[in-house]
Amino acid sequence: MAQKGSNMVFYLTLIIIFVCGVCIWNYSGFFHEEARFKVILVTFLLVSCLQFLVFAPIEFVIISLDAAWWPVQQAPVLPDENAKVETFMEKLRLKLRTLRSELLITESHRNEKINLKYRLIAGELWLTAKLFLILFGLIMVLNKELLYFNTAATTVLFAEDHEETFGFSSMITLRDLFHFLEFSMIRAFTDGRNTSGGAPWIHAEGTRLVGVVRLRQLRTENNHEGLNPPVFTSRDFMEGWTLPYERVPYTNKFWSIYGPWVAMESDFREDLIMGIRHKGHFISYPETTGYKVLLSDTRRKSLLILDYLYDHRWLDENTSAVFIDFSLYNADANTFSLCTLWVEQFPFHGIEPHIEVESHVLVERLRDLPIFGMVMLFLFVIALVQFAKALIVKIWFEPHLIRTPWLLIDALIVALCLSNMVILCLRANLMLSMVQKVETAVVVEFLDFREPARLSYFADVVTGFTVALVTMRLWKVMQFSGTFQLFTKTLYMAWKAVLWTFTVFAVFIGAIAIAAVTMNGDHTRHFSDLFKGVVSVTCFAFGFVNHVQPTDLFHGGKWMGIVLYAVLGFVVKFLLINLIVSLMRDQMASAKTNRDYEVVHHISFWQFLRVEYADFIHFVLKLLHLQNRYKSHNRTVAENIQRKLDFDQRMGKKQKMRREFFKMIEFHPRDEALNQLRYRERIERTLKISAILQTQMELIERLMFGDEDGKLPSSRQGDQSESKT
Repeated sequence: MAQKGSNMVFYLTLIIIFVCGVCIWNYSGFFHEEARFKVILVTFLLVSCLQFLVFAPIEFVIISLDAAWWPVQQAPVLPDENAKVETFMEKLRLKLRTLRSELLITESHRNEKINLKYRLIAGELWLTAKLFLILFGLIMVLNKELLYFNTAATTVLFAEDHEETFGFSSMITLRDLFHFLEFSMIRAFTDGRNTSGGAPWIHAEGTRLVGVVRLRQLRTENNHEGLNPPVFTSRDFMEGWTLPYERVPYTNKFWSIYGPWVAMESDFREDLIMGIRHKGHFISYPETTGYKVLLSDTRRKSLLILDYLYDHRWLDENTSAVFIDFSLYNADANTFSLCTLWVEQFPFHGIEPHIEVESHVLVERLRDLPIFGMVMLFLFVIALVQFAKALIVKIWFEPHLIRTPWLLIDALIVALCLSNMVILCLRANLMLSMVQKVETAVVVEFLDFREPARLSYFADVVTGFTVALVTMRLWKVMQFSGTFQLFTKTLYMAWKAVLWTFTVFAVFIGAIAIAAVTMNGDHTRHFSDLFKGVVSVTCFAFGFVNHVQPTDLFHGGKWMGIVLYAVLGFVVKFLLINLIVSLMRDQMASAKTNRDYEVVHHISFWQFLRVEYADFIHFVLKLLHLQNRYKSHNRTVAENIQRKLDFDQRMGKKQKMRREFFKMIEFHPRDEALNQLRYRERIERTLKISAILQTQMELIERLMFGDEDGKLPSSRQGDQSESKT
């Protein structure tokens, strides 16, 4: 009774502390704003990580050095004066709990080699599955679904004609670009009063232009078209693209008049971050070269610049591509729209407009992160620290394991997570410096927010690789399951056949793509080049049939198109793919047959968990009221036992007939060692149940007829008589 009373006092103390804390929180005026509260949580997380990762190792190093250099003398071992003496009833209860535990631990559960293997699997499964689930939840929480709608709406507003703006997709000649710049870029983001800093966008009041618009064009040396790709010029020119170039004194004024005719220069950082190429219909165009022009922040100045470019023929027949780069920011949604509108001019002076819009949340504010996201962030940091700790412990005690492939994958997972953190920190510092430029009213400058966007892209790529590696690691841990083992063994058995089938599949795809591009490439964009032809044919072969129509293949001849479509639709799509599926099915059936014929002499992983965490499972079942309880159904115990025996006898006959029937169909080899093991386990369980029943009867007897110490009356009288004598 003393033990129950102490537990009650403990629970009552916790309830009192919780109620008092809630009352203090609500009625004492102690309250924080949501953003400030999240800052406190993040600070707590940073301090905790600093304590566990930096100061705790330093503390243990100092303690270890102190214990190694100045060892403490061991205190003499003295008997415990307050040692507790167990009563006979406590011994009976302990014996009953021991017998119940021994009832679960049979001979199969006492294989230490298997238990050690399963214990390691359980630890790895807990670490890897926890990291996978938390990482998946963190990605889902931090994902912004509204960015897609912002991208789609911005693309439509710039592509189509509206009441006061000119659509980018409506351009016919390169000269129409000046009309688009005037109506859709200058007048749409400025007002008639020439207010410095511009005005809200004409299509969205909450969206503003950040910085100024940058125009960049790429020029070729000449219009000659040959086998080699065009060469982009990087020389400096005078006005109107005349040579030789001379630097005149008046070029250092407010607006650099020589800027449109001088080639760009990029440093190593720009080449590293922005070293991308824009894929066009004709060729690819680099990002860090060309001739740039910056518009101004007022309507009057921008129109003067535009007139100057038009009068001096800044766009001519040698212009290969023109890029319009600018950034929009919506403070209400905290969304940056990074727009790159560009048009490429073909050698025959036809043009093709392109619109690239990216939506990002570059300014990560704590008040925008939901509470669940904060919790997932905390859990991810804790799970990553535990995962890294397990990796370091393995390498510390067994350095030769670093050569194993799966341990290298674990190290790569930790390295990618740390790299992602470094990239996000670099993006935060870059955004801080760019926001400071905005705060200091430097508006006649092009603020390239695409650099932090590229860092976000790198972080997303690293996150994708991290998820893939964690999934591979989880697949390795899940190999304890028979289903995963069967699938892995099937892949191992069928890898040669699948490889050769994929080779034949690639040959068919390449041949059909080359034939389709040769005959139809000048008439349909799906087969305009070899790369698009291979992509279109592959998509059609794997079921994406809404892109390629039969008429797309009829430009080289109707009957030839029908033949290509038939080969593509039947040979590739049905024959080869069904061949791969058939191969995998046959190999899986063979592997399953071999697995079923193997006799397993040890327990499974789930049986190990059932015994290893028996107390926790028992607690959960008891808490949820899912334990099997005895139900009398208004019958005595003897009647219920007799009914159970009769039912088992009837079912035994049916099971015997069923076994005889299956023996006629399929013969399974009989393992005498396994039968002997099961026989010994049944005898062992029977003896344990008998001992449990005997101990329970003795315990009930002493509880009913004995005293507080469990002594029966006869034993007490005998003790008294012995004491008298």
